[in-house]
Amino acid sequence: MQVLWIAFAFIAGLAVRPLGLPPMVGYLAAGFLLNAFGFAGEGELLEGVAHLGVLLLMFSIGLKLHLKNVLRPEVWGSALVHLTITAALITP
Repeated sequence: MQVLWIAFAFIAGLAVRPLGLPPMVGYLAAGFLLNAFGFAGEGELLEGVAHLGVLLLMFSIGLKLHLKNVLRPEVWGSALVHLTITAALITP
């Protein structure tokens, strides 16, 4: 069953390519659809593929990230505001 879920996500990734969207959009849509219909991911295969996908996504984002863009004041300002609001909402 897990192989079918992975195949469904792969097909969804291929389906969005002609629309000019990255395959990640199709993968996310497949995950949302499967979750909405109550399919729960269980098992080592699906968990391993999910972890690998997150790892590759973080790696690809890191490759496109430039240090001088991160050091801009607007990036630090928005990050500080986000951190403050999140901390205020979570802290009892």
